[in-house]
Amino acid sequence: MPPLALLVPVGLPLLASLVAAVAGRLGWNVGRAAAAAGAWGAAIAVVALWMPVRSTEELAIGQLGFGTGLDLRLDGVAVAFCLIVLIPAAILLSLQSRTWQETTVASLGVAAAVLAIEAGGVLLTAFAGCTAATLAVILLDIEDLKAPRPSWGLLLAAWLALAWAGVTLQVQGGTAVYAAVPVAALTTPVFGLLALAAVFASGLFPWRGWLTLLWARPSLRAAGLAVATLQPLGLYLLVRAYEMGNGSFPQPALNLALAAWGVLVAFGAAARAQAAATRRQYLAEVLPGLAGFSLMAVAVGSALGLVAALILLASSAVVAACLPLLSGDAGVGTMLVTAAAVGAPPGLAFGGRLLGLDAAFETGEAMGLIGLAGVATWLLSAAAAARSAGLPADREPAEPAEPAGVQAVAVVMGAALLATGPVLGVASYLGLTAAADVMSVPAGALGAGTASIVTVSTVLPAAALLGPLLVFGVIVLVLAGPILRAPRETHPPPLFELRVATRLARLRAQLQSAAVPEQYRSLLNPRGLELAAAGGSPAMWLAALIALGVAVSR
Repeated sequence: MPPLALLVPVGLPLLASLVAAVAGRLGWNVGRAAAAAGAWGAAIAVVALWMPVRSTEELAIGQLGFGTGLDLRLDGVAVAFCLIVLIPAAILLSLQSRTWQETTVASLGVAAAVLAIEAGGVLLTAFAGCTAATLAVILLDIEDLKAPRPSWGLLLAAWLALAWAGVTLQVQGGTAVYAAVPVAALTTPVFGLLALAAVFASGLFPWRGWLTLLWARPSLRAAGLAVATLQPLGLYLLVRAYEMGNGSFPQPALNLALAAWGVLVAFGAAARAQAAATRRQYLAEVLPGLAGFSLMAVAVGSALGLVAALILLASSAVVAACLPLLSGDAGVGTMLVTAAAVGAPPGLAFGGRLLGLDAAFETGEAMGLIGLAGVATWLLSAAAAARSAGLPADREPAEPAEPAGVQAVAVVMGAALLATGPVLGVASYLGLTAAADVMSVPAGALGAGTASIVTVSTVLPAAALLGPLLVFGVIVLVLAGPILRAPRETHPPPLFELRVATRLARLRAQLQSAAVPEQYRSLLNPRGLELAAAGGSPAMWLAALIALGVAVSR
């Protein structure tokens, strides 16, 4: 295919947004179909571009300024992350109804996220990622202006940090292109900026971050799309850091720090999950827990760790598509998705966690201790999942639940995620293909086939081990169905109380309630400044952006 075909995965969602906007203005109700077709078409285009050659494809369009090229590139890593973003976005755009304004902004956000992944260099990724984050915030505000959402300033800081790292690489190394950055240019301070961008962009915090707060919104239409498009981008930056560092981070201590941070993120989510008072509060901690384990696996620094991280990210993508479609009641769908996400065997997330912990143990020393902490965190999250079956439903949402047919799709996806463990070898092979694009894989370090996975320390017969577990799990599910559906008069207590978190939340509420004189409130109200900026004329902001671009590139 010609190199210009690399524009198709970005162009199709853009075209869908244009169709949705024009049709909405004319009163035609075709925006939903256009947005779904654009997202599914982009996913199909990514696979169609990759499969015939299965090698890196590049496209040079022009210059961004200061010698920075407007380049696109599609390799194994880009294919994996594009599908991780596009498939859940396509499912949500297909099954959920939206206004034409929401559909337009959602398609634009999907296009920006794909552009950030296909970008050949750090600066274009920063520009596209910032655009995707801004559009996600706008989409959340269109849906409900008063509902919780990520701070636009916090997300902007993440992509500004990445832009800072890109400019530093351009000045010190002569280029910010991922495949051409000199290894010496990726210094510890530059990597620190990149890691900071990854943590803030994906909401990877041990405390209750925006990944958790989004599920407190009355409606989850915009929340699901925001998570699907934004959460994978931060971890994508860390995977690309391996490519810039010739397969490693600048210092081994950075691997340990990020892996420990990932375990803290997962532990914080598990601790909050086991103390949840309602089922909605528990489900809010599912994706942060998966993200923490993904970060730990990425930071291990081996091909096995990257494979595990990609498998966990794929599982997160399916869960991110399922949760907004479920009502949160004690139904089969919620139970299946919960079990699949927490890593119940023989699910795909179970295999991803298993491989990630194996990678940590193979690395040994301090990383092995972090792996032990990961095992304890996994056990805590499993206990929280078991407790969630007896939690009451949350308050009545502001909008009715999704139709039964839509929820049935989520049930099927949850069941599929829980039943794909026996094909873990195939998933590992695909992940290994992507990992080989950013680091070298020594002979014998990792082998993946259709039936088993061979690592340095063990042989995991995925089909032979997880296949019987699948049959056993189906039998247990059938027998336990009446027990799980039976009403309960009392609800299980948490394993331990989060007293420190409660006190911190109370202190935060007191600080937020502090008042300032009326004439200074607009200066000390970041949310108000954001609303004022968003309320400006788009033409004025576009003209200012063009003028700034001309001034900077001269």
